[in-house]
Order: sequence, then structure tokens, then C-alpha cells
Amino acid sequence: MTQCKWRPIRHPLFLSSLLIGFNFIPATATAGEIVNNSLDYSSSNTLLLQQYKDNYVLPFYYTHKPNYAEYQSVIPEDGKLSKYNVNFQISLKYRLASGVFNHKDKVYVAYTQRSNWQAYASSAFFRDTEYEPSIFWTLAEDANTNVWGYAGTTLGLVHESNGRGGEQERSWNRAFADFTFQHDNYTLSIKPWVRLDFGAKDYNKDITNYMGYGRISMNWAVNDKNLVSFTARNVVESGFSRGYERITWSFPIYKRLRGYMMLESGYGISISDYNHYDNAGGIGFSF
Repeated sequence: MTQCKWRPIRHPLFLSSLLIGFNFIPATATAGEIVNNSLDYSSSNTLLLQQYKDNYVLPFYYTHKPNYAEYQSVIPEDGKLSKYNVNFQISLKYRLASGVFNHKDKVYVAYTQRSNWQAYASSAFFRDTEYEPSIFWTLAEDANTNVWGYAGTTLGLVHESNGRGGEQERSWNRAFADFTFQHDNYTLSIKPWVRLDFGAKDYNKDITNYMGYGRISMNWAVNDKNLVSFTARNVVESGFSRGYERITWSFPIYKRLRGYMMLESGYGISISDYNHYDNAGGIGFSF
């Protein structure tokens, strides 16, 4: 296995890349209610089809160092790969069952799709799309009734792929657990996973070297209207050489209109770029 030395972010995205977007949520929602995790403790939504991860459209999404080698086959004849994209994600979950083992547990199926569209190129094309279907069981707990602030567990299976075949395929299957803890205005989510091998040909055998064996997310509800979130993956276990970090700040602008600031950096911003280092940020709408 190739050894990589630690290196700092060489081209950080400064405040100009911490770009403001918009997020629409119910008027009665608080910062604690918009914490993004599959347990959805405080939701009173009775609809079977619900939001899973963030749903957004970013008309301006900037990637500092596009992976030319990976996308060579989709680059048009002019040979250009723009740093500016339209980036969007759709993520929904459907409740299959409730009360499987007790009155508090639920079973869901979910689907997430994220795309990078080179809309501003002379010949517009989709640079990359990743697909992530999953199935999981959740059990929520009252964090106020235990000393550790334990708020619940999710157990599930997930497939992630760029939808291509042959040498361009980038995919893996995982079993995961997600343990969530809450204390006052803080939420901590620890999500370890294990890669599963179903015997298919593997075109990215080293993916765990870059995507790691889990991720940690921390959320701080500064007050009822401001939420700061931080996510890290494969930082410590890779010796600070192949990690990924994302930080966001969600804040109110006017009534239901919310601002959203994001910076993401490292390996695996998309699964096609699992072994490629980049910095990215964007501006748009979340719904």
C-alpha cells in the first residue's frame, strides 16, 4: 500500500468560497430540528415519503482541482473541464415498518443521488453522478434519561456507485451503524462501517484507504436559529493524509429563508474522486 505523507490544504477556499445559499424549513422548526441524521427524532411529519439527507440545487458550485484523468472519457472535443458546475442532490426515505421490535423502532429504505452538471461548458454535460440506495433500522431513545446522552442507533446496508461499468466503475457496499448522542445544544453522531464483498469484480480495491471505516459528525445549535455542523472522515486512521472534512453554518435571513455556508475539502468529495484531493464550495437552494 502506497504511503502518503501528511500535507495541509494547499489551496484553501477562503471566505470567497464559503458561499451563501438558501434553505427553506418550516417556520416553527428550530436549529435542533434540522440536524441531518436518519433518526429524525423530533419530526412530526406523518407522510411516508420524507427527506433523508440534504436536498439542494447549487447553481454555482466550484471545484478547485478537477480530476481530469477520471473524467477524460466524458470531456467533449474541446478538451475542457470547467471548475464551475451546477451541483444538486435529491435524498428521500420511505418508512417500510414501525414497531418491529418495540414501539419506538422503524425500518426505512432511502435513495440519494448527487450530480455535477457542467452547465456552463460550451457543450453542457454531466461530469459525474453518484447513486446511493440504502435500507436501515432505527431505534430512537430519550437523551435526557441517561448519563451519556445516548439518543439512538441506526443499523443498515448501503450501496454507493457512480453508475458506470468496467474500468470506470467506482462502487462499494457497506454495513453501517450510527450511534447518536445529544447534550444541551450539541449532537454527536459516530458512524462506523464495514465494506462488504459480494464476489463481484472490484475496480477500486483501495477505496477504504481513502474513504475510511467511518465518519464523525458534530452539530452545535448555537441558539434556536443558528446551527454549525462539522463532519470528518478517514482523518486519524489515515494518519492525516487522506481525510475529508466539511463545515457548514446554517443561519436565518428572513422568515423561512435561511442562509447556508459550506466548505468541503479532502479525498472522496464524490465516489468517482475517492482517491483525488480537492476543495469545493457552492451557492444555491436547499428544500
